[in-house]
Amino acid sequence: MDGVKWRRWANASRFVAVIQTGIGLTKARGACEAVLDKRPWTVCIASGFAGALVPSRIGALVIPEQVVCQDPRVTGLSSAIACTALYRQQAWNTAQLSKNTVLSGRLVSAGNIVWLARDKRAIGRAFEASSLDMESAAIGTMAARRGIPFIVVRSVSDLVEEDLPLDLNLFRRKGTFLQGVWTVATTPGLWSRINRLRRQKNVASASLTRFFEPFLSRAEKSA
Repeated sequence: MDGVKWRRWANASRFVAVIQTGIGLTKARGACEAVLDKRPWTVCIASGFAGALVPSRIGALVIPEQVVCQDPRVTGLSSAIACTALYRQQAWNTAQLSKNTVLSGRLVSAGNIVWLARDKRAIGRAFEASSLDMESAAIGTMAARRGIPFIVVRSVSDLVEEDLPLDLNLFRRKGTFLQGVWTVATTPGLWSRINRLRRQKNVASASLTRFFEPFLSRAEKSA
């Protein structure tokens, strides 16, 4: 769809598309602008990984009541977006059936990867939030402007008390990619921490799979 990658859910009788937005508010906004006007969408779900801003566990589901943008003045996005109660309740019910831990409350969308535990804690306190990502505020704003119901279903891939292995923004900023490669190549023990993060992301990904299979199946049966 206008250069945005997507894949249809193979078992759906209705049109269910998984759209790859890319990382960050700008890319998420661009993807939404490209695809949301193409069809009469029933609901828009922001999904993927999230960081915990309160004590939690890897693979816990994030189903917030509200999404806020860390700096809406810079992004031009809405400062706060309420998740649609009906679909949020359906997601909550599905999560409860699987007996998975759920983080609710407020999710913050940041402009950069927050990789230090002290910064996560500070953001959590400042916004009274339970979780963190980089796309949901853009997706929610674009959906709200079109009158499309919106919810977030993400999975925790890093905890509030842990640093990420390194500043992963080095691989996103123009001109710092080689610095990131050099850091990885010259820092003893870094590969083990990167592998730990990879394992955590695998757990988070599996958690989302276990959620969406019954969630989409129940949605099809109730249609």
